[in-house]
Amino acid sequence: MPALVVMLLVVIGLFVLLQWFFRLRGWRRKGKPVPLVGGALAKALRQSDPVVVYFYSPSCRACRTQEHYLTAVQEKKKPLVRINVRKDTQTAQKFGVMGTPTIVIIENRVIKEYFVGITPANRILKSLG
Repeated sequence: MPALVVMLLVVIGLFVLLQWFFRLRGWRRKGKPVPLVGGALAKALRQSDPVVVYFYSPSCRACRTQEHYLTAVQEKKKPLVRINVRKDTQTAQKFGVMGTPTIVIIENRVIKEYFVGITPANRILKSLG
C-alpha cells in the first residue's frame, strides 16, 4: 500500500511539473516579436491591433470550455483568430504551442500575453486593456 501512495504522489508531482513547464515556456515568449505567418493571422495582424490568437484542437475537451469564454471576448469587438493545430501545425510550431487551448495576445507585432490552458474571459480582456 505505501508503494501505491508513493507512485500516486510521483504521478501527481510529474503532472504539476509538466503544467509548470508549459506555463514557463509561455512566459518566456512574452515580449518577443511575432514570427512570420500567413493566412488569416497575417491578415488580422495587418488590419487591427491587438489580436487574440486562439490555438485549439477539435478533440480537446478543455478547448470546448474555452470557446464559451471566447464569445465574451468577441462581443467586446476584439479581433480573434482561431487556429486548428491539427490543420496548421506550422503556425503552432512557430508560436511554440505544446498544449491546447493556448491563447496568444499580439500587440504591435509583439507577443504581449501567452496563456496555456483554460483562461477566463475577464483575464483575457484585462490583458487587452
